[in-house]
Amino acid sequence: MKTTKLILNLVLLLALPVAADNSTLRYTLSGELELSLEQEIYAGDGKKAIAGRYFGMTFGFRESMDMKTPVELMAIRANYNAHGMKQRLPAAHLAGKSFALDGDGRSFESNEIGPEVNVGQITDGNFLPAEALVQLLPILPEGPIDVGSVWETTRSIRSLEGWSWAGGELSRRHEVTDIDESNGTRIISVASRGEATLSAAEGHEGYGGEGKLQQSIEWSFDAANGQLLSLKGEQEVDGGTSHVPQGDVPVRQITRFDIS
Repeated sequence: MKTTKLILNLVLLLALPVAADNSTLRYTLSGELELSLEQEIYAGDGKKAIAGRYFGMTFGFRESMDMKTPVELMAIRANYNAHGMKQRLPAAHLAGKSFALDGDGRSFESNEIGPEVNVGQITDGNFLPAEALVQLLPILPEGPIDVGSVWETTRSIRSLEGWSWAGGELSRRHEVTDIDESNGTRIISVASRGEATLSAAEGHEGYGGEGKLQQSIEWSFDAANGQLLSLKGEQEVDGGTSHVPQGDVPVRQITRFDIS
């Protein structure tokens, strides 16, 4: 009887590390992700958007080599609208271009500029699809998680606000809201809230003052396969100014994004 109980205890102890490993989130991105990003631009406290932009991108991930993940920009479309008129931005020709992401399993960085979208002469810099993707991919926790687990992360960001590039340190608080285990999968649902204080991005001069960023994201992750399944969110930036030929315009911007 004592021998049976001892064997049972050993089995339970040996099983503990396996359970913990199953709850540790690590990226192994493959296949495709579609990212849509929509910006509504307001002049100060104005109630109606005076301009807006849209970017739709499809990324294809290849097998990682060492710490690098090759990515192909498989498709992209972009437009800008103002004064009731919509203008297509020169982006379609970038389809098929590639870049690489550096990663450690928990997060990614884009050390290659990669394809660039020219967003207009009054904007002090181009839009980088690789940068937009990396800044939205959540930084995963270091250790095992469960429902209610919380972790905090910080990353540098560059954000197109109005007609200028702003930059700052984005702090996010992530909380696991649900874990669904069925049909051999383990789907983790997370709510993330972020904030940052923005000023002119490094190497750019068009953004003035101090912008306050508030961000809210809901996302789900396949823990077994290391895949981001979905991400949907919104951020608002208020308080800064954007330099245009007519002068400095107070800008408030709402940006919505969706990854699937």
